[in-house]
Amino acid sequence: MEEQRLIDKLADKHEDWIRMAKSFGADNEQSNELVQSMYVRLVKYVDADSERIMYTKDEVNTYYVYVTLRNLFLSNAHSYKSDGDLEDSSAFGSKYSLYRDLDLEYEEAHKALFDKIDAVVNEWYWYDKKLWGIHFYDKVSMRGIAADTKISLSSIFNTLKNGKEKVRNEVSKEYEIYCKALDKKIDNNKAESKWSRR
Repeated sequence: MEEQRLIDKLADKHEDWIRMAKSFGADNEQSNELVQSMYVRLVKYVDADSERIMYTKDEVNTYYVYVTLRNLFLSNAHSYKSDGDLEDSSAFGSKYSLYRDLDLEYEEAHKALFDKIDAVVNEWYWYDKKLWGIHFYDKVSMRGIAADTKISLSSIFNTLKNGKEKVRNEVSKEYEIYCKALDKKIDNNKAESKWSRR
């Protein structure tokens, strides 16, 4: 059987993407346009390297799609208002300019953190690296790994515990920057929520 194409995998969650777009304040028509633009962008730029937006062979990375939709929305923020009408207010434009800056700061901090984690893990012995990947990237529980591999649960636990400690020590600076960017993003989301209820 032929492997499912990226566009088909994305289309399987079409309603989820529409709900995501609506959560930004877009109306039905705008949400559909955003989702269609997202399909075009991802297929054009990522289809040849679809692993970039896949958690697993069949599971789409929803965060990657979210960021793509959000960026498309913000790039046209001047034409959107929460009720779907055009908005000329400079306050509206500056609000979304701030949000876009905070979003970008968060994305950069998030990427830097996970790039550093990957760099740290890549230096490990193959066994430790493999266990880390199965547990944290493939989302297999320690008990599941033990059952599948016949490796003792205590060995798996100790290996992952030591790995977490190494990562914690090596990425503390990136983690601190990430937390600050996340806090700003959360604070701004709260402010945005209050603004949209007016």
